[in-house]
Amino acid sequence: MAFSADDMKFPTVCPNPELLAALTAGSSLRTPDKVRRVMGELVFPQPPEERPYLYGCMVLSFDGKMGFPDDPEGTLISKENRFDPVGGKTDFWIMNVCRAYADAVILGTGTLKARMHKVWYAEVSDPDLVEARPGLGKRTGQPLNIVASIDGRDVPMEHATFSLEEKPLIMTSLPGWRYLEEHMPQPVRLVDSPRDLTADQSVIQVLAAGEDQPDTAALLKLLRACGVNYVSVEAPGYIWQLIREGFLDEYMLNYSGVMAGGNTALGTWAGQTVASHPHAALLSVGWHKGFLYTRQKLLYDNM
Repeated sequence: MAFSADDMKFPTVCPNPELLAALTAGSSLRTPDKVRRVMGELVFPQPPEERPYLYGCMVLSFDGKMGFPDDPEGTLISKENRFDPVGGKTDFWIMNVCRAYADAVILGTGTLKARMHKVWYAEVSDPDLVEARPGLGKRTGQPLNIVASIDGRDVPMEHATFSLEEKPLIMTSLPGWRYLEEHMPQPVRLVDSPRDLTADQSVIQVLAAGEDQPDTAALLKLLRACGVNYVSVEAPGYIWQLIREGFLDEYMLNYSGVMAGGNTALGTWAGQTVASHPHAALLSVGWHKGFLYTRQKLLYDNM
């Protein structure tokens, strides 16, 4: 697939310029030329010392749904926007941008289960963005792939993705590690101390913390200690979990001009309350004729 900057470029506005300037002050990142041409400046802040900088990346329908009732695959919300195919390609390219800036991308077990026979991984498929990664401080052409699991039992162990030469990592609880060690048909290795996660991806590496459930803070601290500074989160359930715990920093959230209906919405399993809920401030808004492209800063002062 060719990604033409001239075709994809779109106008943007910045509703909170002071907030954006304060966030990005002192960042060592510089916007790659193609990114600037399409969507303007995109610079993330320096990551905190105790964890990576985390941003969600996904697309919703205009009525806030992640998928159609008859086929929940999220990419169809963008692909099936027949009114604006260029906007749909741009949405897919923005996901590539998020991956290009990332040291690792978090995928969900639900995403894998929806595509059991498809080798699904977070590939940067625009060669221009692959070429830009060294300038973004990346040592590899592609980000690490991490599957977020609750207890190991939700991992589709026979999925084609685990047959890749460079295996995805799994992030789970300690009981999840013990379950995977016993039941995973391929070799697994526990990561419980800092190491270079890119050094040997021929074995499935498992980061584990937490007894009753995954200890998000401990897992993120371990990722940071392993040199993972920026993470793009593509797993909807994990995005919501990070929001609930106050860890998601930003949301690159696009809206496709289709109406899907149904119940495939974020956070249906654990809603917020009137007394305690996060907010989002718009850092930028762009558009094509049938898409909105937003960058949002999550604010947790009211939690």
